[in-house]
Amino acid sequence: MKKFILLAIIVVSCNTKTKTTQKPFNKLANLIDTYAVHTLNKGNINSIALAIYKNGELHYNYFGELDKGKNNTPNDSTLYEIASITKIFTGSLAAKAVLDKKIRLDDDIRKYLNDDYLNLEFEKTPITIQNLLTHSLGFKNKHPKQFSSINDKIAEGFYINKTIDYNFDNFLEELKHMELDKKPGTFFEYNSVGPELMAYILQKVYQKEYKEILYSFLKELGMNNTYLKDFEKHKKYIATGYGAKNELVPLYKNPLIGGAGGMISTLPDLIKLLKFQLESKQPLVKEATRRLFKNEETNMGYLWQDLGIGQEEGFYYSKTGNSLRIQSGILICPDSNYGEIMIINNNSDAANNDYFDLFYTIETDLIKYPKINLKSYLKQDFLRDKKIAKQKFNQLKTDSKNYFNTDLSNSLNKIGYELLEEKHTKKAIEIFEFAVTEDPENANLYNSLAEGYFESKELEKAKKSYLKSLMLNDKKENPNQFLIKNGKSNLKKIDSLLKIN
Repeated sequence: MKKFILLAIIVVSCNTKTKTTQKPFNKLANLIDTYAVHTLNKGNINSIALAIYKNGELHYNYFGELDKGKNNTPNDSTLYEIASITKIFTGSLAAKAVLDKKIRLDDDIRKYLNDDYLNLEFEKTPITIQNLLTHSLGFKNKHPKQFSSINDKIAEGFYINKTIDYNFDNFLEELKHMELDKKPGTFFEYNSVGPELMAYILQKVYQKEYKEILYSFLKELGMNNTYLKDFEKHKKYIATGYGAKNELVPLYKNPLIGGAGGMISTLPDLIKLLKFQLESKQPLVKEATRRLFKNEETNMGYLWQDLGIGQEEGFYYSKTGNSLRIQSGILICPDSNYGEIMIINNNSDAANNDYFDLFYTIETDLIKYPKINLKSYLKQDFLRDKKIAKQKFNQLKTDSKNYFNTDLSNSLNKIGYELLEEKHTKKAIEIFEFAVTEDPENANLYNSLAEGYFESKELEKAKKSYLKSLMLNDKKENPNQFLIKNGKSNLKKIDSLLKIN
């Protein structure tokens, strides 16, 4: 992992292009930018494009470089593969077709297919439009065999300079041999078959090519820089992307209609989609996000996923896109009037972990806004002068109307761990040391301090702090079992290392 000195935080912040609105939203926007820079400094992600929306106010920004060392920060013209986010456009068009009375959710899909397809039912229960939109087809195998093989070759880059020898006619022919072993509508399995068949059915009922139907919808939304399958035309504007081993990964080419994947878009265009979801009064929005399927794994609307109701934020829904080189996501919460978009051009496990940590950190701040995260707001003050920062913290923590995260010990602990993650070990230790002087009976803080010492290979100090943590924890009426297990395990490691040394 690449290490960054703290000065890098300031440098990157100054070089990013900032678009904010007036106070108090500025305070939130500045924190979001700080979170993004800290995430970049972990070294697992090349670049970040993000947008937040709350109560009509918008902030978006770009960070890092698409290719390290090339100084090519993303911008408003950068096109991203949005992968499975493509599906929500198919879902929205299906919702429109339902409202237009072109289709019904309970329609047997064979009504719109040219051949009989006697295989597309299980115990006399057919696959319906609703099953296409909710990944609940009931197939024994997720995808047709040849289609899966073609997709694997596309991912490997086999077709970079070759024409794909597979099309939708081949797909329909393979569909005749697909076997169902579950009742449609009773089992969730994420797939591309449903959205692609949905796009085909939309062509049938509107008597137009799917691309024409889609582009008409995009024009209504003002999304003039969003495209389907125009990779060659827009190649130089499409963001590069890196895979699981930080290798350059080729662009994905969808050999089918484009209902499941294959769209490219810019961040400003995706913001238009976000605002449409939150600001439009069209019945289409409500219909497309109506729950059509629920199980323990997910709640589905019209290809929107993870529909739910949060205790604080109310109704929300989302969609992610993963192209093996780009990770993207959009979250909408109409009850609390906020939304979030984030895109990175890396797809390793470490990059994805950082991506989702950042995404949910931002979401928490959006949910709490107009309250501001006091820990994050004063983090830099603690790094400059801990005593003055403590005074500020104590002054502001009573202002529960404007701030949250107002527990000093917990906040210092979080700051310390953030610094450890960013490989600023010495700074982390300084924060933990300050924290235990402020709260000397806190077993958790001593455990954290021990981890800092262990990270910096100060084994005797780490041992002393773990022992102190265990002693304080043992005094409690209900000892923290994690601290006991963690402390004892690490003390064994330390003793082994001390013997070796």
